[in-house]
Amino acid sequence: MSETLLQVENLRTYFHTFRGVVKAVDGISFSLDEGQVLGIVGESGSGKSVSSFSILKLIEPPGVVESDGILFQGEDISKKSEREMMKIRGKAISMVFQDPMTSLNPLMPVGKQIMEGMIWHYHTPKEEAYEKALELMKLVGITDAEKRIKNYPHQLSGGMRQRIVIAIALASDPEILICDEPTTALDVTIQSKILELIQEIQKKRQLSVIYITHDLGVVAKVADYVNVMYAGKIVEIGTVEEVYYDPRHPYTWGLMRS
Repeated sequence: MSETLLQVENLRTYFHTFRGVVKAVDGISFSLDEGQVLGIVGESGSGKSVSSFSILKLIEPPGVVESDGILFQGEDISKKSEREMMKIRGKAISMVFQDPMTSLNPLMPVGKQIMEGMIWHYHTPKEEAYEKALELMKLVGITDAEKRIKNYPHQLSGGMRQRIVIAIALASDPEILICDEPTTALDVTIQSKILELIQEIQKKRQLSVIYITHDLGVVAKVADYVNVMYAGKIVEIGTVEEVYYDPRHPYTWGLMRS
């Protein structure tokens, strides 16, 4: 039986603005088991991305994050300092962001960006990190990796840049991969290939994945379980089959119709 890898209990993320308090995430709880793919689905502004940033302590003022506990492998990471979190982010829990152009350094070759996490977290020698970066580029389907490893982000297509972001996320052998709408900025054909790539890597490495999206069709393809979010709350939880074929909440009905 799979063990629970991540347990989020009563997570709240409030933004204190001059117009009042915005409750972006308002008391959500969920768990993620080893090897499981959890889809978090909802429209823009529902709080799904903010919840993942909150778990990794990436929310900046005026945002305030509170919870009854965020347990990773039984340890409450909500109480960890920024220095301690730097050892977890990218190593134990990695994230694939929505727009690769904002998450890649435009002034650094993509190969060096893949190597960075290995050198930082594991003190991997540069030669070894270079070889592993090449392997990862081939794993994520970059053709002519020996040449592309020296390219800068602007020299690659949108699909290739997203593959590089996935390679960076995998470089430190994480336990959990959080994918924050990784196909939104891509055309439909490339979207399908990136989804298949994430599925293939998840099965090969037995990764636990949190997949954030506004698209129930994507969730049906990649996830085992689904959390439906609306206005900062989880309004429906279930397996893909339960939520897809027998939705109970009116908001889920609306998502299905759209």
